[in-house]
Amino acid sequence: MRKIICCAVVLISLTKALLAQPYTVENGKTRHRFAQLNVGLDTRVFLKGGSQTHFVNSGGQLESDALENHTEARIIIGGTHFWGHADFYIGIPVVSFDKNGFQTGAETVAKYFPWRIERNKVRPFVGMSMLPVSYKQGEGTTMKRFKYPIMGGVVYNNKNHLLELSGGYNYNNSGNYYITENQKVDLKTQPFWISLGYKFMIETTLSAEKDWQSGRTKLLTDTLSRRKKLNGLTLAIGPSAAFYLKESVHNEQVAPYADQHKSADIFPEFALGYYFHKPDIHFGLAYRNIKSELKAFSFSQKASRQAYTLEAYKFFADYHGFAVFAGPALSYEQLEVTETNKQLPDKGFFNGFKPGLTFGWDIRPNRLQSWYLRTNLRYFPNLNVEMSDGKNVALDQLEFNFIQLVVFPGRMF
Repeated sequence: MRKIICCAVVLISLTKALLAQPYTVENGKTRHRFAQLNVGLDTRVFLKGGSQTHFVNSGGQLESDALENHTEARIIIGGTHFWGHADFYIGIPVVSFDKNGFQTGAETVAKYFPWRIERNKVRPFVGMSMLPVSYKQGEGTTMKRFKYPIMGGVVYNNKNHLLELSGGYNYNNSGNYYITENQKVDLKTQPFWISLGYKFMIETTLSAEKDWQSGRTKLLTDTLSRRKKLNGLTLAIGPSAAFYLKESVHNEQVAPYADQHKSADIFPEFALGYYFHKPDIHFGLAYRNIKSELKAFSFSQKASRQAYTLEAYKFFADYHGFAVFAGPALSYEQLEVTETNKQLPDKGFFNGFKPGLTFGWDIRPNRLQSWYLRTNLRYFPNLNVEMSDGKNVALDQLEFNFIQLVVFPGRMF
């Protein structure tokens, strides 16, 4: 019965937090008003103007044509920061309404508002993003690239609601594409888009502001710290992406038309750790299963990475609850590359330890909470798999977990 009552109290507290007063800074730029969680949807249209591809017609002649408009709907997860002057989020496509060979991946966006977001007001913004795009034509490869478009627009805020109208420009929209194993052409993807989006703002920290201002939070923190009650187990989960940092000589020699590994499929990250409050240090074990595939004409190559990573990082800065950390990592890596082509299949693998670096930040307005939202990045160089020709396939990666839920079970009960 006691556990049931405790669970009910926790659920009621979380519900109150999630439905607390929406974004406002009328009472000052406090640490409990620094950031707000946002979830929502948007739809955008990439316009065909300025795009171009080539194809071989029935007469064997090379012709050019524009790509069609591309329309997509996305889930938005992120938050406003710096008291309404910044918006960081990830946009995950869930539906594409056409099949013209062009697709986008999970986009990471940063926007700046010269005049902060305020209720019942329209506010302009400028921004840029890291946008994965892909293109596939016929039996050719799915060519993936990272673009860094610029954007601008306006946002209207009413209570917990944000309505956004924006446009974007991908100024670097050209490249080469193999339409056969031996013939490459100039490709230009759609450079402009327009977007309409909606976000619901979820305030998770404002309810703790009075205790912070009265000194009760500090008193309770000091008391629990002396009793070592703020040390404890952590559980974490969140969606991640991985970006490949090197091109492989092996791929260039064996199948240049199949391109290089550029980004992995989105994957979940699971982590178990232990936090020490007084030194502000976290030790953890994280698991990821990362996969990527290249496929073109008669060639295919699958790259997989299973990583079991021990990491230790220290929080060394805290700006109004924006707490930054960094530290070393040591990972047991299981790397495998499987390849098929016109000749015999090929396979390479590596099992062993590799060093890396972990860094990122938590949004933690105080150090008593039973859960935090975390962003972390991991850098792992020298992840090489040797193939039968003596050349390596490089799997060096930068991992990016944009939003991770970190739970302290001991603080919940």
